[in-house]
Amino acid sequence: MKRRLLRILPGVFLLLLCSPQYVLAQGWFQWGTEGSYVHQTAHLLFCGSMLFFIYEMRQEKLQRYRGFRYLIWACGILALWNLDAVVGHTLEWGRTNRAIMGHGLSERLVMEDWETWFYYLTKIDHFALLIPAFYLFYRGLKVLARESQREPR
Repeated sequence: MKRRLLRILPGVFLLLLCSPQYVLAQGWFQWGTEGSYVHQTAHLLFCGSMLFFIYEMRQEKLQRYRGFRYLIWACGILALWNLDAVVGHTLEWGRTNRAIMGHGLSERLVMEDWETWFYYLTKIDHFALLIPAFYLFYRGLKVLARESQREPR
């Protein structure tokens, strides 16, 4: 599997490198900035790197160690958060209707379609996913550091 992947990836990279096209971030995403295209790509690359990290830890059978189990869970939650962020940003940058109507004390939140509900759900999930992910990452590193101090050299 790894050999096949190592043969295919350079070819794909070379093909992409030799056939550049216009990105057309302005027209394709309709978000108004080219930075949004780069931002979404960064989320997808981060998600891919977390999934690759999980894959490598499982291939080396490191999940038998408690610290690496914490790291595997942290990477899984971070990958999920990145997918959640991609969906949330797509909904945010593509929304045309305003969710808050009125001024001053008469402001009210208008949740008239599934898009608005799903957008706010992805914003809440940001905090619900990031805090446990960073805690598990911290715990995993702490356990690994403690275990490495106990081992005789």
